[in-house]
Amino acid sequence: MTEQTTRPSRGVVARAVLAAAGLPLVAGAVGVVLVRSWRDELPARVATHWGLDGTADGFSRASTVPWMVGGFAAAFALAGLALVLAVRADGTVTRVVAATTAGTTAFVTALVVGLTEPQRGLADAAGAPLRGGAVLAAAAIGVAVAVLAALLVPRWHARGGELPADAPRLAVGVEERVVWTRSVASGSLPVVVLVAGVGVTAVVAVVGRQWWVLALSAVMVLLAAAMFSITVTVDERGLTVRGRFGRPRMHTSLDRIERAGTVTVRPVRDFGGWGYRVSAMGPLRGTRGYVLRGGEALLVERTDGVRTVVTVDDAATAAGLLNGLLERRFGGV
Repeated sequence: MTEQTTRPSRGVVARAVLAAAGLPLVAGAVGVVLVRSWRDELPARVATHWGLDGTADGFSRASTVPWMVGGFAAAFALAGLALVLAVRADGTVTRVVAATTAGTTAFVTALVVGLTEPQRGLADAAGAPLRGGAVLAAAAIGVAVAVLAALLVPRWHARGGELPADAPRLAVGVEERVVWTRSVASGSLPVVVLVAGVGVTAVVAVVGRQWWVLALSAVMVLLAAAMFSITVTVDERGLTVRGRFGRPRMHTSLDRIERAGTVTVRPVRDFGGWGYRVSAMGPLRGTRGYVLRGGEALLVERTDGVRTVVTVDDAATAAGLLNGLLERRFGGV
């Protein structure tokens, strides 16, 4: 088997740096300019922290807040730059880095701006309100900027080669119609962790009367229910993974698959947990997909170099069927 990896060009690296370091700096600069423009309208001490009951209990000098925003943005921009240069041979990890640094900086900046603006005209920041709407708006801005950063990073990883002799494969006749499907749910440990986290969040929301936090807990439960039980299907169309309610849905068409195999997955060590994950280190670095439990998993390598993993029973049969369908359609890969 031959395999090639194309290193990114300078233009591609520049776009990755713009997404991972440039966007955080832009977000931070916007926040600094806004807060500084209000300096004559803000009280001498600005509320920067609120207790569970929504009462301001932490304060900073008004002149310090812009420095906090700018310093946070600069730190994340520097981290983004260093990580992009360290992992630039892997497009998937680079996109995750860019989305994380840009999205987090945008969220924090928007949150500070959103909670500082209502303090304009106040003589004493002790009465400053904690607005749940500002938190939700900051979260939405963070997600939007994270998506933008991921889209800015182009794909550059290209691979090519034939199926190795020891690759699992099932012979598929020219006229045969075949399908393989399995359902898989997360194990007990991630469920316990999720329930504990949601429970604590809900208690904090009720005690502190922060009802928007309770709403977030409900959303977390719905997302977990949708993602922690999936159905995996392999057929002539390729690989399809669906959540319990039909969403989320991930489909990789057969013409985008280069080869399939199996791998043993350790959720915490390889992916840092359970759910839809992206591995940031180790032999599976850059691999993404559904990790609902440890053990046997289907590993699909796409023609653009992206690797997808799905933990599921009988993964060897799924991999063999995909390779067999590839050989039938393309006469060898």
